[in-house]
Amino acid sequence: MYYLRKEPEERVVPEIVKTDDTVIPERKFMSDDRAIYKHHDFSRFYRGTFKGIAEKYQGMKVYQCKTLKRIVELRESMYQYCGEYFDIYDESGKVAI
Repeated sequence: MYYLRKEPEERVVPEIVKTDDTVIPERKFMSDDRAIYKHHDFSRFYRGTFKGIAEKYQGMKVYQCKTLKRIVELRESMYQYCGEYFDIYDESGKVAI
């Protein structure tokens, strides 16, 4: 079974100059460990904090499918929707495509 997950990563938020000329300095930001979830009553997919394959996020389970073709299609549609690539995982870890 394959599923989509994005491990935490560190990003740098650039310096922001506000309209009153005060400056918010450049800073580091650590993203959460996220996965794709599917609600059992709806045909929608959600991004949420990854707690494990068996754990639930707001009552939803991690979306898993048997075919690599379907999970790659979902990965591409999520990239078009939110602009971030999720990695493909299976029971043994990250899958190299």
